[in-house]
Parts: sequence; C-alpha cells; structure tokens
Amino acid sequence: MRIGSGWLSWPASFCPGLEMSAFAPRTLLPRCIALLSLLLCAQQGAASGLPRCGVFEVEGGGIQLRVDGPDRGVEKSEHIPDRPFVVQGSEGKLNRVNLTFGFSSGLNVQRGGRVLQEGNARYRLIQPAACLPPLEHTPGSCLADAQHCLDWRHRELSLSALESACAEGVPWLCQLLPERYRETDQAPGSDTLSQGQIAVIQATMEKAMAEMDFPRQCRDDDPAADAEACMAILEARPELVEAVDTAIRRATVAASMVGVFSPAAKPALLDARLQRLQGLCTRVGESDFCKEVATLQWTAGNLQDGRAALQVACDGGDETSCRQAAALLPLDGELVPQAASAVPCGHYAASGGLLDELTFGDGGMVEVGYGSRVRARVQDGQIRMRHELGGDYVLQPLANGDLLGLDDSMRFERFQRQPGDAQCSAPLVFDAVPFPQDCPRAPIDGEAEACCAAGKMQGCHVLGSRAALGRKWVEASQHYRKVCEAGIREGCENLVSLMENSSAVDVRPMLEAVCEADGSGRHVACDVLATRNWGLLDLGQALERAVREQSADEEGTRPAPRTPNHKQ
Repeated sequence: MRIGSGWLSWPASFCPGLEMSAFAPRTLLPRCIALLSLLLCAQQGAASGLPRCGVFEVEGGGIQLRVDGPDRGVEKSEHIPDRPFVVQGSEGKLNRVNLTFGFSSGLNVQRGGRVLQEGNARYRLIQPAACLPPLEHTPGSCLADAQHCLDWRHRELSLSALESACAEGVPWLCQLLPERYRETDQAPGSDTLSQGQIAVIQATMEKAMAEMDFPRQCRDDDPAADAEACMAILEARPELVEAVDTAIRRATVAASMVGVFSPAAKPALLDARLQRLQGLCTRVGESDFCKEVATLQWTAGNLQDGRAALQVACDGGDETSCRQAAALLPLDGELVPQAASAVPCGHYAASGGLLDELTFGDGGMVEVGYGSRVRARVQDGQIRMRHELGGDYVLQPLANGDLLGLDDSMRFERFQRQPGDAQCSAPLVFDAVPFPQDCPRAPIDGEAEACCAAGKMQGCHVLGSRAALGRKWVEASQHYRKVCEAGIREGCENLVSLMENSSAVDVRPMLEAVCEADGSGRHVACDVLATRNWGLLDLGQALERAVREQSADEEGTRPAPRTPNHKQ
C-alpha cells in the first residue's frame, strides 16, 4: 500500500479486511492511519520515558491518574473532586506537579509507560487512550515551568501575575488571591499594633530590662540617658545586647498571641475583587477555589453569585456542592436576604449537612439534634444561636420564609419550614457582660494575679486558662467561676468545658448556685445551664473514670520488676 512517496507495510491483522477488497484502501485508509498514529505515539512515549495515555489505578484501588497527554492529566478519587496535574521533566527526571496543592513528586515510568511509580504508590494502566497533543504555553507563564512557578516563586509574583497564573488553570495560586487582595486594598496604617499588643510589648520589655539591670544611660525616659555612654556600655557588655534581642523576640511573640486569642475579623473584599474572583472561578472551574469564592459571595450577601459559584464547584466534582446547589436551584427572585425581625417558631429541615433539622420552641430554645439545644436571638438582622464552641450558628431569612445558613457549620444550607402547628413563647434575654479588656498586661508574669486580686476579670480568665493548660482542672474551675459570677458568658462556658477533660470537676452545681444567687433568672449562668447536654457530659466523665480505673487495675496486677536478688 503506497502512502505519499514511501511504502509502509504491516500485518493484515492490524487492519483486518484490508486484503479482501479492492476498495479497502479507500474505505479503511483513515482508520488504519489513525491506529498507526496511536501506535507510533505510544512507542514514542515509551521510548522517551513518558507514561502512556489513559487511566492508571494505584495498586489496592482508590486513586486513579488519568493521563490525557504527555504533559498533563487529572488525579481522581471517589468522593473527592478531580485534581489537575502536569507532567514535567527536570534535570533528567520526570515529575508530576499537583496544581491544586502546589507540590511535585518524582514519577518513575516503567514497563514501556504502562506502570508508574510515585513514592510508595504504584499505578498500572487499566484503560489505554489516545494522547492529546501537548499544550503550548507562553514563555514566562506559570505553566511554562510549573514546578519552578509553584516552588515558592508565588511569593514574588505581582498581583497581575498571580491573576494570570490562576487564569491559566493553577488552582493553588487562585486560592491565594483573596488574601492578596486584602493586603493590596488594606488602608494605610491598618496594620499597626493594637493597644493591647502595645501594652504587652511594653510590659514584656520593662520586665526583661529590670531583670537584666538595663543601664539607665540607655533608657530614653530616664534623666541619666546618654547616647555615647550607652554605646560604650553596650560595647563592653555584648551579653547585654543579646539579652535585649531575646527580650524583643519574646515581646513580639507575646504581642502576636494577643491577636491569636482575640483575632480580628478579616475585612470584606471590594465588590470589584469579588466579581474578578467570580470570573476566574467560571474560567478555571476547580472545586475548592470555587467553593471559596462561593463562601466570599455568600458572606457578602451576594447570594445569586454564591449559588452560581457553588454550581461550578459541583461541576468540578464536589458532591456536597452538588447537593447544596440543587437545594438552592428552585430559588430565583426569592434568593434575596431579608432582615430578621423575630425568632422563628416550629420545625425546619435542610437536605443534609452537619445540622439538618432545627426545632424552634419556647423561650428561643432550639433543638439541633443529638440531644443538644441552643438559644436563638435576633441580632443585626440575623438569627444567631450560641453554640458550645463559643461561636454562633447564623441564619438569614428569605422572603418566602426559608432560612439560609451563613456560618461555617451551616453555610449554603436551605432550611424549609415543615408542616405542622407550633406556638412559641417569646425568647428570653440574658444579662451578659461583654468580655472585659481591663488587664492588657495579663500575659506578663505576675500581672494576671495582681489583676484578678483587684477584681479585674481578664486577669482571672488568664489564670483559669493557664491552669487548664497545665491540666490543673480544679484550680481552673475556681478562676473561671469568678469570671462566670461576674456575668461574663465566656467564664461560664469555659467552666463547663472543664468537664470534657476531667471527671474531677462537677460544674453543674456551681452554675446552679450562681444562677440561684442572682435571683433574676437572667444571669448567663442560667442560660448555659439550660443549653448544655449534661447527659453527654456525664457519660464522658463516666467513661473517663472507667478508663482510669482500668489502667489502675492493670498497673496493680502487673508483675513487679526483677532485681538482682529476686528469687522465684
């Protein structure tokens, strides 16, 4: 058979029926050429150490690699969205670069491209496929050298370059955009230290300088300050310079911990930034990134855009997003937030999620399942329910009466009123005192004790937290009880949390005493007392005691260790 100016021959079995008809060259030529191209492509891949194209499955099952072309593919796993990757050679080695998480791993191609070894994982080709041609990338773009781009180079990328890399289809860099936008749009001076952080730094440095006998000549606030004399002292005492440097580092850490224990809410993104992220989500289509975009839109009140981004996350393979998007799909003009004016009454259900049923009853009490109850209130046009972890479940009403979840536990869930009559008494309002900031120097040794003794509850709270970290549960309960008695909700809640760690503390009688002593029934201790799952807490303490007793029994029956004089 003549093709062009040369001759090619192959077994008749390669193109069956070719030798049986004079019309075979005309009818079967395209098919045979396609098969021949596939064969040559596979041979070329094997010869150059590239994997063949198709679906590879790890030994033992569970994870698959779909190699679409010699330079790219998708990692697949049940119940997990697809993870795109690129295959890239570097210094004579082949690497698989995960574009979702930004890391690369060595890829060893074996048995003519039919077996891939990646660390301890071994993949075998189970479904061969034709290779797509390699993609061409603009020189200098991220995917032109993905391994280098993702190897910390993203820290040096400008905002526009980061956006371009995201648009190329690098989800890991897409996920860095929201924080970069916040940094770029941050108002001048908004990154200055808080008053609490400044107080901690000053107290830490004062204590350190007193301990090291810091020279008066080096203190700006001392009449004996003398720059030249100070320099002479520091040159003669290098250990003093090192001690000051250590004190500065400790003060910086202490100031950062103020932000950890009292984190500030992240600023909202500008609408233009949100719309840019929305467009990138639509273009890239990666589930994790689009879920983040949906969350940002949802939090900003842009429910229509949030639902659209959630649908893209579903299209990318995220099963939870598919369920949530399907529940939101029937809502059109109704998908507009409405300000809450009253706590709901009755039974509401969602299509799934961590909390899929809510029963609103008397006094604002809400049954949330598993024997747990929370108290609902209206705040800033939303329905909020304080939970045991110290935060709020947050619901936003719609015009049709549905409730949308906004917080981390219920986000994107649509709660619909279930049939049935219900009548509820008005929600109770409790006299909660805001957590005080009356002892900013409490983290410094000795300051918390002095503050607590002076009746400053921030100092007592710090003492309780220190005792709890040291597993001194009874001591911690004494400090937390003082904070609770002052009407501070965090003190009462932390008091209850001690029961989750030790059976040596029974805080229920403590809360009952505080509630009864107040007499009004509106002390926060009364609310905490009514909304905790005491049965579950008692069960946990019983199990803890049983484990401790079992360990003691085993220790008592264990043979005594042998000594040189031990006789049988």
